[in-house]
Amino acid sequence: MKINKFILLIFLLSLATGLAFVLLGPQRPYSYDDTRSWDSAAVSFLEGKGFLEPDGSPTAIRPPVYPLFLASIFYVFGHDLLFVKIAQAFLNAFIIVFAYLIAVEIFGKKTGRITGIALCFYPPLIVYTGIIGSETLFTLLLAVVIFAIITGLKNENIFLLVLSALLIGITNLCRSTLMFYPFFLGTGIYLLHKKKRSLLEISRASVIFIAITLIPVLPWTARNYFTFGKFMLVNVSSGELLWAGSYLPWDGIAKTDRDEYFYKLFAVRKIKNPAILEKNMQREALKNITRHPGGFLKLSVKKFFRFWFQPVGQELVSKKSKLAGYSMYFIHALWLILAAIGFYLSKEKRILHMPVTVLFVYMAIMHNLIAPIARYRLPIEPFIMIFAVYAAVQIYEKRGAAQ
Repeated sequence: MKINKFILLIFLLSLATGLAFVLLGPQRPYSYDDTRSWDSAAVSFLEGKGFLEPDGSPTAIRPPVYPLFLASIFYVFGHDLLFVKIAQAFLNAFIIVFAYLIAVEIFGKKTGRITGIALCFYPPLIVYTGIIGSETLFTLLLAVVIFAIITGLKNENIFLLVLSALLIGITNLCRSTLMFYPFFLGTGIYLLHKKKRSLLEISRASVIFIAITLIPVLPWTARNYFTFGKFMLVNVSSGELLWAGSYLPWDGIAKTDRDEYFYKLFAVRKIKNPAILEKNMQREALKNITRHPGGFLKLSVKKFFRFWFQPVGQELVSKKSKLAGYSMYFIHALWLILAAIGFYLSKEKRILHMPVTVLFVYMAIMHNLIAPIARYRLPIEPFIMIFAVYAAVQIYEKRGAAQ
């Protein structure tokens, strides 16, 4: 079997940058992020107790795939988070490989190679290899899903499409972000192929596709029902994010230092069942929107810019240097503009990149409803890079042709 030398190159280059950061970079304290919660779920699983939070209660917020990933590392190497970070450096190297393959599939080798090299040195991807959280694993699973869908549709390969549906289900057990993506994907397929396929045909195929995505999820849903006595497809958290994203005094920001109004409204100290709290928060979020539609619309504009234009890690950087923080905004804005140009220039290839286009639309709508933060955008940034690189290549080639 012949090994693609460039794929090997970017894999090793990405692995080197990731390992350098993990081994030589600053270490985040155990108390940061959601490390304690993820770690507890993995350790309790290894001990045969199920997936538990640090207080010993069954987790309702952590889906099982990332704790299982952690548990597999702990089982082989012992309870050492350094080995998790090293493993995530390997995962990130595979992210680069799949981003390269997607770019080649859509735009050709030149765009693919430059994208691969650029992502090897892309700071947010590198930094998250050293963070105990589901972002790196989720980003890899998403890249694999998109690659399978693009190649499956391009080659009309039923096996790849079924595989992609199963992978979406597994990905939702890492982070339930893609839960409604298949509905958007079906709409995209219909809009591009309505001259070849009837609405009935595409609807039937979409229903089957969605049903397949649920196959990996349903055992976990059953676990949730028997654990909490309520229906919970994957996990809670969307309810609070939806409420925070619609509560005007919080300006669409999910706060960790919740105020007394929050505790009084949801009786958090009295209601211990997370599934009930989730429903209550969803109901109150709907009230926020219907009571103040104009305010919610204005807030949605703020959240749109917050989601797309705040660089990942900018808040932490700006605390150390305001100049560096503002510089990140400037560079990020130029990058997004270049990606937008690439998107416009690639309109003739819209059938090929439709799954990515639909993903952008889906993420924009979904995160505009909740309280968005920059790291939620991280999983789609490899795709943004692809369009930015394509624009740069097109501009360079046109300039060269003009001379």
